[in-house]
Amino acid sequence: MAATPSLLYAPDLGASGSVLRLAREEAHYVARVCRARAGDIVEATDGRGALARLRLTSVGAAVSAEVLAIERIERKRRAWLWCGAPERGRADWIVEKLAELGVERFQPLECENASWPAGAARIERWGRLAVAALRQSRRVFLLEIRPPVTVEEAIASMERPAVCRVGDPDGHPAGARPGGRVSGPAALEIGAIGPSGGFSPRERERLNAAGFVPTRLADARLRTETAAVSLAAWWAAVGAGKSPGGESS
Repeated sequence: MAATPSLLYAPDLGASGSVLRLAREEAHYVARVCRARAGDIVEATDGRGALARLRLTSVGAAVSAEVLAIERIERKRRAWLWCGAPERGRADWIVEKLAELGVERFQPLECENASWPAGAARIERWGRLAVAALRQSRRVFLLEIRPPVTVEEAIASMERPAVCRVGDPDGHPAGARPGGRVSGPAALEIGAIGPSGGFSPRERERLNAAGFVPTRLADARLRTETAAVSLAAWWAAVGAGKSPGGESS
């Protein structure tokens, strides 16, 4: 039996009335996994806020679809997650969960106590995981994945204003609002999580000087990947309780 496709990823969505050809991976998913047929109605996003309703016009080795309608959705909240390298084999899980939870940007940090393995293949794999998570969670914004940078480089490139937190088992509870208030429908929040060996004293000094407030995420010390996902889950939970004006409901 055919299965209804989940949200498709089509970065080249055109205007209403246009016809697009799905990428090979999406075409395989529609034709082989879901066994959809010409005439079926599906939904797709470009990963940048567009949500489109499509009618499949041909389904085979190649899959084409007509754009019936398209709407643009504004991002309500913005969250960036800076993260040092976890223990080997755990980074894929971080990327998958951050994408599901709606984090805007994942920024790996090259830290004094730990470095990320070299190689572009890892970033490409993370991109595929982010797309799969977008489909599963039916989000219209794709997680942006950046190449690793040092703490100093991340600070130099950050946007302002922003609410900034750094994971610290001795810090303020996550529910406390640090450093004033950044409000509005697209307020930026940035969280920094140390690597498996923790941030060095010098890195912590730089983060503190940049306005990152030590924040406690649990009543015990967490692994890097657990802390990263805990902070993202807290962001997502707070966002789910927001009214359209951006205040807690």
